[in-house]
Amino acid sequence: MDYFFVSRSKVRRFYEAPPGVDLDAFAYVSRKGALKEGTPFFLDSQMRPAEPLVSFFLEMAKTLKAKSLQDYTYDALDLTDFLEDELDPPVDLLSVIEEDLLAYREDCTEHRESPDAPATWKRRRAMINNFYGWADDEKLIEKRPYFRRRNGRDVLSWGATTQLDVRHLTWRQWNFLKQVGLRGYLPDGRVDRAFRGRSPLRDSTAPELSITTGMRLQEFSCLLDIEVGPPRRDASPAEVQLQAIAKFGLPRSVMIQDPTLRELDMYRRTERAAQVRAAAKALWRRREELFIVDDIDLRRMKVRGMLDGRRRTFRVESMNADKRRRAVIEGDHGLEPMAMFVGRGGRMPTRQRWEQIFDTAHLRAVHLSEEHKVGIVMPREVRIHDTRHTFAVYMLRLLTKLILQEEAEDYLAGRHSGYLTDHISRNPLLILQDLLGHRRPQSTLRYLRYMRDTNVLVAKAIAEWNNKNATYADYAAAIAEQRAA
Repeated sequence: MDYFFVSRSKVRRFYEAPPGVDLDAFAYVSRKGALKEGTPFFLDSQMRPAEPLVSFFLEMAKTLKAKSLQDYTYDALDLTDFLEDELDPPVDLLSVIEEDLLAYREDCTEHRESPDAPATWKRRRAMINNFYGWADDEKLIEKRPYFRRRNGRDVLSWGATTQLDVRHLTWRQWNFLKQVGLRGYLPDGRVDRAFRGRSPLRDSTAPELSITTGMRLQEFSCLLDIEVGPPRRDASPAEVQLQAIAKFGLPRSVMIQDPTLRELDMYRRTERAAQVRAAAKALWRRREELFIVDDIDLRRMKVRGMLDGRRRTFRVESMNADKRRRAVIEGDHGLEPMAMFVGRGGRMPTRQRWEQIFDTAHLRAVHLSEEHKVGIVMPREVRIHDTRHTFAVYMLRLLTKLILQEEAEDYLAGRHSGYLTDHISRNPLLILQDLLGHRRPQSTLRYLRYMRDTNVLVAKAIAEWNNKNATYADYAAAIAEQRAA
């Protein structure tokens, strides 16, 4: 079975009309009612639509994004291959029975060279549930081929995926990773001439933004320069509104503190300026696929320009990751990307590139910490998402400490603080849930176990964060005051 994904950018770049065919292919795939970007379609050996997958994914494309459609496509193909190649006799998707699906689960989770982790199987199971729920609604089958309870549990359930592996860094660990791993210094503070990092300021400032705000990788990597702006004269923080690039599209405000703004401004004036200038020719060659902005309203945070041959206006917070990657302006040296963090050719670095940068920096930090015997024990594994966990753990500790301190002061002063609304508005977990953009309180509750950790090294790390960098303490105090007001 052959499969393809709808991609307007590939149509623009590679389509050549056959002789005698007069068709503007890009206009056709961009017209109103056209297939959604990322929609998969399947062809059988006769080059005809392969049902029921085609109809199922057309339905899924109404609600899922391109990345989810891609993951579900590979899962559906994997299930189809198993049913046709591994079972004897082979069966098709609409003829399976419960035992066939249980055999598939066992194959995925036990017998493969690299068995599925619980989270991977959870995604495959979600695809199976969606498919057979859709097939049942469309009357393609009499009923689901397996038993499903009212609470959503079924015989395909497997593995526990609720436990969150929260790794967080002490101040010394982060500072060593930042200066040595990401910026290319030696442990004694000298510049390492053997360091091969292309953009040390960018690579260190982006995770610094995450560790001081709690932004996810997609959120900070897709920021536009105009959203952040330069440092304020009064050293006040910058407020950034997140929506389209936030997980689940949940809107929230993020405060970027003055020390981080100054680091961003240093990057903006040096590395970014050089990369923007070098990317002008590459962006000009790609101008047909870009969103060329010619009007920016900073007061209302709106941009207007030409996108896919049409004049469009967007609120910045409602621009998704794709539009942000394509957004450019006409500058002094030609087209300039609007992205805060810029890579080769004026493009935003991809998720995979950020993870590669962080992995390389971690390996370098581990190697040099052992070689120079600096007395800093680096974690055996560090992901870029751990910067967000670090923000969450320290903010929860500081918020709790501040609230307890206020309660003690109220008690000594004889003030009453027993109103329910007071406790709700000042609840550290609810505040942290809002800061992190969690959809469910359960996601935030997972950090509670770090409140009970009495390890001396962790307690010392809190003091180090407060002494070395006042950002967390200032941020927590400001939030607590806002909630109490």
